[in-house]
Amino acid sequence: MLKLHGFAISNYYNIVKHAMIIKGLEFEEVFAPPSQESEMLAKSPMGKIPFLETENGILTEANVILEYLEETYPEVPLYPADPFERARVKQVIKTIELYIETPAHDLIGFLFGREVAEQTKENSTIMLDRGIPALNRLVSISTYICGDTLTAADIFAFYSFKLANNATKVTYGRDVVAEVPGLKGAMDLLEQREDTQKVLDENRAALKMMQSAK
Repeated sequence: MLKLHGFAISNYYNIVKHAMIIKGLEFEEVFAPPSQESEMLAKSPMGKIPFLETENGILTEANVILEYLEETYPEVPLYPADPFERARVKQVIKTIELYIETPAHDLIGFLFGREVAEQTKENSTIMLDRGIPALNRLVSISTYICGDTLTAADIFAFYSFKLANNATKVTYGRDVVAEVPGLKGAMDLLEQREDTQKVLDENRAALKMMQSAK
C-alpha cells in the first residue's frame, strides 16, 4: 500500500493527500515532521515532507509525486491528455510554487509567534509583485485554473494561495487571491467538495493541536 509521510499542517502534504483522495487511492498516512536526522535524510534527502513510499521506493517533492500518481493511476485524471495542455498545467504549478508559494512561505513565522525580518518582507514583496502578474499572463480563469476541468493546478493553487493569503494579509494587509481574476471563484468551487472539507478539517485539527502544545 502507498504510504504518505508528513503531517496535515503542511500545505504540500495536503496537496498530495487531496490528489490521492480524488483519485480514490488507498493509502496510509504516516506522521513525519521535517528533520535533519539521519533516519529522515535516508528517506527524504532534504529532510522535507511530504514523501511518498511506494513498492518501488520513495519519492519526494509534491509536484513530482503528483506526476507519478497521474502516470501510475490515470483512471481519475488530474492532468490533460494532450501533451501541450498537460505541460501548461505543469507550467502553472511551477509558477505558483516558485514565485507565489515560496516567497509567501517565507512569511509564515507569524504562525509560530515569530517576527518576520523586514528584509524577508521586502524580498517576498518583490517576488510576489513579479509572480502574480506572471500567473495572470499564463491563465484566464473561467471555471477552473486551466479551463473547464479540475486539474492538479487547482489543487496546487488552492492550498498554496490559502497559505499565501494568510501570510500576506497578516504581514501587509494584502489579498493576493483578489489579484488573480477568477481565482476566488475557482477556489470556492473546489472548497465546496466533500473531499476538500475532509482535508481542511484535518488541517485545522492538526493546527489546533500544534498551537495548544506551545
